[in-house]
Amino acid sequence: MTDPPVLAPGTWVVEGIENGTASVEIANGSSATVPVGILPRGVSEGDVLRVSVSHGGAGSVSISIAMDPAEKARRLAQSAAQVARAGKGGRGNIAL
Repeated sequence: MTDPPVLAPGTWVVEGIENGTASVEIANGSSATVPVGILPRGVSEGDVLRVSVSHGGAGSVSISIAMDPAEKARRLAQSAAQVARAGKGGRGNIAL
């Protein structure tokens, strides 16, 4: 049995936080809404989270969610490089 997409290990990106819930983009491109209480303290919009899932005995599941500042920095640098290559005047395409 495979994990549901929201529980699949990988990367989440926090798209927004409102009224105690966070909208996250999952590495497979889908989105989910999760309670802010399960996320690391201090999480904010744009943060990249590393998610791991382990299945234990007696039907238990452990989920670890940690901020990944290095991956966030890498993604921001990649985005800045795309913008710089595009030049000015809106003539370039930016791959999202």
